[in-house]
Amino acid sequence: KTITRSSIVFLLPAALSIAAAAQTPPPASAKYVLDAAVQTAKTQQKNVLIHFGASWCSWCKHLDEMLDSKEVGKFFHDNYVIDHLTIQESKDKVQLENPGGQEMVDSAGGKGSGVPVYIFFDSDGNRLATSMALPGGKNIGHPATPEEIKAFDGLLEKTAPRMTAAERQQISDYLSKQKY
Repeated sequence: KTITRSSIVFLLPAALSIAAAAQTPPPASAKYVLDAAVQTAKTQQKNVLIHFGASWCSWCKHLDEMLDSKEVGKFFHDNYVIDHLTIQESKDKVQLENPGGQEMVDSAGGKGSGVPVYIFFDSDGNRLATSMALPGGKNIGHPATPEEIKAFDGLLEKTAPRMTAAERQQISDYLSKQKY
């Protein structure tokens, strides 16, 4: 049989997609990402905030929007080296997961928790706090309720010693005003 033009139009994108996937390097290990962030934090005299999320997670996207927002993003970037690890991906995107990421969350008390999860480390790589800060060790996730916002403020107070009470209040106010 001959290959028709419509067959080429159909097969070419699939072939290019397969070729691109074959050339995409695997994600870095969780340990590698954390070690690099800790090294940078030591140089910049900051702590580390690792955000664990997935491409399908809308709450993860809201958390990233806050961390980079013009309203409060500076407070986070002044105090933390922020990095991301991918966990809990959908079956068709499991190749995006950082090896060891889920184990890092599990060992920090987040086993069975959904995303987003975040863990704070000092510049020596010691864990300072996690998002499992609600009663019963439940995950805050992206802070949206008054209880979650209050718990998140406590994490900031504990892990960002240079962040002022006024800056933390601005973050709480920002979170309180969001409509999801």
